[in-house]
Amino acid sequence: MKATKLFTVPLICLFSTSCSSMFSSDEAEAEMPAAAPVEQNMYQGSRFNNQRISDIYKRVEVGDVNHYVQGIMQELIANMDTPDSSMEIGVTSFVYLDGNFDETDLLGNQLSESFMHELHQFGLNVLDFKSSDYIRVTPSGDFNFSRDYEELNPDMPVQYVMGGTMVKHQDGVIVNARMISINTKKVLSSAQGFIPASVVNALHRSHGNSGISLKFKASEKS
Repeated sequence: MKATKLFTVPLICLFSTSCSSMFSSDEAEAEMPAAAPVEQNMYQGSRFNNQRISDIYKRVEVGDVNHYVQGIMQELIANMDTPDSSMEIGVTSFVYLDGNFDETDLLGNQLSESFMHELHQFGLNVLDFKSSDYIRVTPSGDFNFSRDYEELNPDMPVQYVMGGTMVKHQDGVIVNARMISINTKKVLSSAQGFIPASVVNALHRSHGNSGISLKFKASEKS
């Protein structure tokens, strides 16, 4: 009888241990669904952030000329042999390739302003030759910029000129940009880009006709 008691105690313990493990596993499985909502919220949050990032890039791509100028500028710098921070650069308005080279529009002037900003961002010296030697104080405002050559300094130390041409396309505008030595006329670097019509038409004049129309006749598309 004593031997029987000695063997029954371990069996009971073994049975109780297996039962406890069974109950503990059941409890663990019961606790699993509690973590699921947290993971689901994290997944939804990640999807929400990705959607916001996507929307931001879409807005920039559709509505901002500067977005496309940045891409052209990167290619221009990449094609330049030795960018020098001591270069004195003047940025001119972009003109249409099939038009008069002394006329432009709002897009051509905005390209000039955008490239002036990008050149400065790359650490190059940009000279704003439209800045006069004085400030005109008038009832409507105080001004320094001028397009009257008689009011501007004729001795600007410009070494290189940044400018280019534009070509109307049925889906937008092709931009040809280049940097040229004002003395040797050597092309230091060049780059090309494309601006969709929807982005170009998003520009609006402050007076006169609103926007820059890129509508084409059916015969011009063919």
